[in-house]
Amino acid sequence: MRSPKAPDCCQNLCDIREGLDELDRQIVSILRQRMSYVKAAARFKPTDESISAPERVAVMLADRRAWADAAGLPADGVEMLFEHLIRWFIEQQVLHWRALHGVADRSGAL
Repeated sequence: MRSPKAPDCCQNLCDIREGLDELDRQIVSILRQRMSYVKAAARFKPTDESISAPERVAVMLADRRAWADAAGLPADGVEMLFEHLIRWFIEQQVLHWRALHGVADRSGAL
């Protein structure tokens, strides 16, 4: 597969879509890497209730807002995206922690 064109060099929507698809492919790869850290962190959490760490989430969101501002992106939108991402990763970490510790989920299944 050829590399997508730079945004300013795109000549049509097909070029734009190729660039967006490639970026999304990279985002998915980065999410996979992030999931590896999230699951590794579960080893250091004493309970599944300790995973949510609201004070850590607040610091993370403030940092991401600052990064968005520095990148010239709308901080509110970036914060919203990370709120959803973090919530989903917390849910995944809870599931992983429970699987590691043989704890049944809310439905009673492992």
